Amino acid sequence: MTSSYLSGQRKGMRFFITVVAIVAIFTGTAATPGIAAAAPSSPDTKVTTSSSTAIYKTFQSMLKKKNGLPAADTYLESNIKKVTTHHATLMVLQLESARLKALTAMTDRLLVPNVQDKMLKAYQLNDSFTKLMERTQDSDLRALLKEARDSGYRLVMLEGSLYPIMNYAALVKYNSEIKEDISSYINIMTQETKNLPADDGALVIGYQEILLRALSQERFLELYPKSNRAKQVRDLLNSYTLYTFYGLNNTPLFDYDTNKMVANAQRGYNGVLQRLVSVDSEFLTKLDAFMDVVKEAKYEKTAAVVKWLEQNVPTGADAAIK
Repeated sequence: MTSSYLSGQRKGMRFFITVVAIVAIFTGTAATPGIAAAAPSSPDTKVTTSSSTAIYKTFQSMLKKKNGLPAADTYLESNIKKVTTHHATLMVLQLESARLKALTAMTDRLLVPNVQDKMLKAYQLNDSFTKLMERTQDSDLRALLKEARDSGYRLVMLEGSLYPIMNYAALVKYNSEIKEDISSYINIMTQETKNLPADDGALVIGYQEILLRALSQERFLELYPKSNRAKQVRDLLNSYTLYTFYGLNNTPLFDYDTNKMVANAQRGYNGVLQRLVSVDSEFLTKLDAFMDVVKEAKYEKTAAVVKWLEQNVPTGADAAIK
């Protein structure tokens, strides 16, 4: 067993313990959160490099075929235990990338007015592609919905229309066979796509949940700064930082009419800061400093609050998490 493998084991366990500790402190329970990293499988001695490479090349060729996503996923699931951790990780990342690339075309197909009308007519709240397939007698529509589901997407209602989005939960089955940072990334994205944070310019998750997700993203970047998916998580943390300190257009942190900080945000932020006072986090440190300024302003968006935000959480195109 190599030292790099052991190092990965320790990193994954640190990520798991940190996130569990945060949730346990906050909720008062020791329940395992969905964002914890999966344990790795046994080392790469179980397969040969040549056999692993052959499977890897076959998988790549399948991904390049028209509408090849479902078959490639099936092939990967059947063979992932026969390849090295390196190849397993590459294939999962390539599957994700291929699904993201194909998502635009699938979205366009589902947004065709006639297709959308049929879907909306059959749709019931929180329907999945599978449920929607059961509600329609249109064979062409059923085939399209099946293709969308099997290609790795899930169905969501956004701004009155039905869209496909990435179904990261469908990648969790591979977590035990891939590198720790990518399994942690998949878990973060699974939480993100199972319960979207915003819709129609408004936040649709609670203020405490916003902070807990941001903390999970921050921990990932601390543990895996050179991860292949560090940029994606950093972009996500940038978004959650803006959610935290500004809100969104239709759910601003400070009410447009009264200029007062939203009451739920006051309670949520203060509650998290009190419960997680022992957690070492630059994000929480920044939030604590912000709340000190806000409390001094009696929870109003005064000039002092605006100045603090401009200096510490800039919103320009080049702004970045410090």
